[in-house]
Amino acid sequence: MENRCLSLDFLRGISIFGMIFSAIVPYGVLPAWMYHIQNPPPLHNLDVTVSGIGWVDLVFPVFIFCMGVAIPLSGKKKMEQGVSAMEYVKGCFGRFLMLWLFSYLYVLMNFSTAEGLWPQIFTIFGFVALGSVYGKRVGKSLWIRVLGLLIAGCIIAIGHFMFGEVVNFHRRGIIIFLLAFLYLFGSLIWYFTRRNLRARGVVFIILFLFTCITKELEWPAITYANPNVRWWFNMEYFYFLLILLPATLIGDILSERAVGNADAPEATGTAVAGHLFFPLVLCFCAWQCYALYMGMHCWNAVVSIVFSVIGYIAVNKHFIYYKAMFGMACILLLCGLGMIGVEGGIFKVPCTVSYCFITFGISVYLYMFSDYLCRYLGGSFIVRVFSGAGKNPLMSYVAFDSLVVPFLKATGLIALYQAAYPAGYPAVGVLRGAIVVFFTMWIVYALGKKGFRWKA
Repeated sequence: MENRCLSLDFLRGISIFGMIFSAIVPYGVLPAWMYHIQNPPPLHNLDVTVSGIGWVDLVFPVFIFCMGVAIPLSGKKKMEQGVSAMEYVKGCFGRFLMLWLFSYLYVLMNFSTAEGLWPQIFTIFGFVALGSVYGKRVGKSLWIRVLGLLIAGCIIAIGHFMFGEVVNFHRRGIIIFLLAFLYLFGSLIWYFTRRNLRARGVVFIILFLFTCITKELEWPAITYANPNVRWWFNMEYFYFLLILLPATLIGDILSERAVGNADAPEATGTAVAGHLFFPLVLCFCAWQCYALYMGMHCWNAVVSIVFSVIGYIAVNKHFIYYKAMFGMACILLLCGLGMIGVEGGIFKVPCTVSYCFITFGISVYLYMFSDYLCRYLGGSFIVRVFSGAGKNPLMSYVAFDSLVVPFLKATGLIALYQAAYPAGYPAVGVLRGAIVVFFTMWIVYALGKKGFRWKA
């Protein structure tokens, strides 16, 4: 089971790297596939008429997938510890509130865009305060959490009165805000259907019908147009469950595996077969991004059907361990490709069924490749860094903006960072961004090794 968890942590770390990296690549000068497809260069204005997805549009669904897989893995451990239904539900709501609070705290304590030394110093203090509230080392020391919250409140007040930062309910990290709701819904649905997969399938079908009907009635646009509603409710809270709920089935599959099965021949196949099959899976993921970006839907359908048939035969013969998850991925991906014709395209904004189904399928394939990679390179430095960052997702998500950037500005090293991107060389800017974000992941990995891990 351990290498399964390593694979999941690694994939989660890669997705967080992608989230941060995609936000700091040079804007306006790179090919359109280097950005969100619906925010094309050079202006990057949102265009909801543009159909397609690219690698940037995958990182968030991959993270949702990882969250869904992790729910049964952690939930079943709680069941083994004798946690009652009331305690589990209470814990779900408690974690939801902590994630909800986190989405505000890290934004309201980030003053790194302000000029001067003190905003950078107080931003770093805010990062430390977050560690006091969410640090796993804190354990059940309630007074340390309360002290951390008091310090956080003081830092927010300083930012408001000294640096002119606005404080209101609309200023929150939308990604964490959305993940909080997804976790709450997903963990509760999993718990009450954990012994009845048919019931979970019924819930999934209801969500699918709800998504189709509400999109047809344009409810997402109606709720978003109301400023008193959109700050706390978004219809996509339910839509993205079309990714998370199937992912809980993957988590169920992984949690039921015995430790020894992870290294069994029927799980891994021969080395030669693995070296041929899993890179092919990765190439298929790249093909999906290319074909969906180019609008090659007919060709994509043909290639996807052929890949699904050949891949299922290969999995059934050499990699029985992945048979169920590979079958789920193929079915939902092909259904997603079929939904493209019904929905008139694949869109991240507003979120479409095709987007959820296809990104789920790709997420499964990426997990399989991550598992293959960790099997052979599990002890390598790169795998250790990304998996270490993946074990510490809250810190990984905010460390760049709340620790690295203010540190560079406070010490003057930001001049070296900026000089590393000479005008007219956007590729150098991309490399610079990748290096700094990887350095951020290494910091989180190093802090995690020392026991500094955050947990909602």
